[in-house]
Amino acid sequence: MTSQSATRVDQYRKLGFLVVENLVSKDQVEHLRQRTEDISAGRIPEFPVANIELEPGADRADVGTVRKLNRCAESDPFFLAHTQNERILDIVESLLGPDIKLFGSQCFMKPPGGVEKPYHQDSAYFTIEPTNLVTCWTALDDVVLDNGPMWVIPGSHRQGIVDHSQEWMIREKRDMQVPDELFDRSRATAITMPAGSCSFHHSLLLHSSTPNHTDRPRRGLAVHYMSAQSHWTHGENPQPTFRLLRGREYPSCV
Repeated sequence: MTSQSATRVDQYRKLGFLVVENLVSKDQVEHLRQRTEDISAGRIPEFPVANIELEPGADRADVGTVRKLNRCAESDPFFLAHTQNERILDIVESLLGPDIKLFGSQCFMKPPGGVEKPYHQDSAYFTIEPTNLVTCWTALDDVVLDNGPMWVIPGSHRQGIVDHSQEWMIREKRDMQVPDELFDRSRATAITMPAGSCSFHHSLLLHSSTPNHTDRPRRGLAVHYMSAQSHWTHGENPQPTFRLLRGREYPSCV
């Protein structure tokens, strides 16, 4: 491991996140941006409509109303190719180990006027053990304070899963968030970075995003990576098939 890699790992373990600027090429970012626009405009009929989530109040999908593309890598070869980016996988391997699977993916579109996402931990929703998945969040647009960056509570990944008991509704979907009294919001740090940069965060890190107050989108592509030695823990839903991205399979695991 290089000294730079060791420094990154130390920061990640201490804070629960790290930022690597300009990790994805301009051409790759432009291809992904165009793909989000083509899907939102209905020009990619193969992409499942059920995976397109709209902003509150919107009644049809277009580039200004789509809030999120769910399971984008599982549904589209452009996004799947991004999950296999060797520069990203090298960093994930330094954090998780050599055997890596794709747990899931989402593209947060955050159009002008796009709403906030309250504080939560990913592992509160991910039925995977151990709870140390790594999310790579790639900026497809420049992320600034006014367009809805992700905010994190440094070091919060070390306290385990906290109570997600406060209801939060997004359209007809009932979601949950962490009550304000359970964490110190004054410690929050905004992650701003140029397009093509990536932030990596632990699945137990408390994080949120603010509304987009600009006239431009703030797209972020989140890919959730897990160790191939992880275990599916949902007691009712059947275990999905998770794609191996690097390393070896473990037949007794997910």
